[in-house]
Amino acid sequence: MVVVLIIVVLLAGVAGGFLAYENSLKAVDPLDGAEITIEIPEGTPVDGIAKILKENGLIKNVFFFKFYVNRSGSGGDFRQGSFALTKAMPVGEIVTKLTTTGSAAASVKFTIPEGYNIVQIKNRLVENGIVTEEAFMEEIRNGEFDYRFLADCPPGDERLEGFLYPDTYEVFEGEDAHSVIGRMLENFDSKFKDEYYTRAEERGISVRDAVTMGSIIERESKAPEERPVMAAVFYNRLDTGMKLESCATVQYILGEPKEILTYDDIAIDSPYNTYIYSGLPPGPICNPRMASIEAALYPDSNDYIFFVLSPALDGTHNFSVDYDDFLDYKAEYENAIANR
Repeated sequence: MVVVLIIVVLLAGVAGGFLAYENSLKAVDPLDGAEITIEIPEGTPVDGIAKILKENGLIKNVFFFKFYVNRSGSGGDFRQGSFALTKAMPVGEIVTKLTTTGSAAASVKFTIPEGYNIVQIKNRLVENGIVTEEAFMEEIRNGEFDYRFLADCPPGDERLEGFLYPDTYEVFEGEDAHSVIGRMLENFDSKFKDEYYTRAEERGISVRDAVTMGSIIERESKAPEERPVMAAVFYNRLDTGMKLESCATVQYILGEPKEILTYDDIAIDSPYNTYIYSGLPPGPICNPRMASIEAALYPDSNDYIFFVLSPALDGTHNFSVDYDDFLDYKAEYENAIANR
């Protein structure tokens, strides 16, 4: 009797799932024939296409849409360009349109280097005629973006700092600031794995804290092999009650990089000044690559407290536990600077 009951429950579940799938393929609103124009950039994967359709209210369920595409074998046939669709179209008709039509809209590529901050990104986009400064900053402050990693981001001009992922993008001419910023956030989301959320929780830090530390590492370290080592240095400082004393955080306040900071620079009263205030700064100081964030999540195990640029002047550092050793390394670096 128990076996029979289990079988009945399983069959009911399968039947329910099939009905849900069949329903998801129907038009969102058979009576709404108003055209909605969407843009599919070149190389957009099925996941990205499904998300665009869902955000525009053109499909009911992302998972079932992808299942339908895989089942129909049309995943490699999607075209790029501009498409006029309606909520009265069932999924099958939408897929047909996306794989057989499309106008080749003019596009423009731009690259956001690793370590750029929001102001630098804004300037690059404005200079390339992609967005206006006003529209960009409005989206930074108030744009609605539904991502788990933004849950604890405070309002303001720095709200999305750290999450506009550095990469090369292709956007259509006339694409609005919300869409352009959304591309960068979606890129971050695709790279920040579930295990990173778990790792942040294991370390007792928020995702924002991890990205903040990653952003400091991004600006302080140029050598890939040094990133986990430097992460450990900063965590060691925090664990011993020291201030981070990161030059990169002061440069963020200044708005421009300086090879050597002055005493006046490190005396600037700002919550981002880690020479004055303990702990992490209020948020990220740039938009780091994932390798820097990974270093923040998986730091090296060492006892280093100090570091200074190497006299090789190649961007690498000398690390030390002892302050006297640090002073010796610092003298070597300053001598190399003076004699270069």
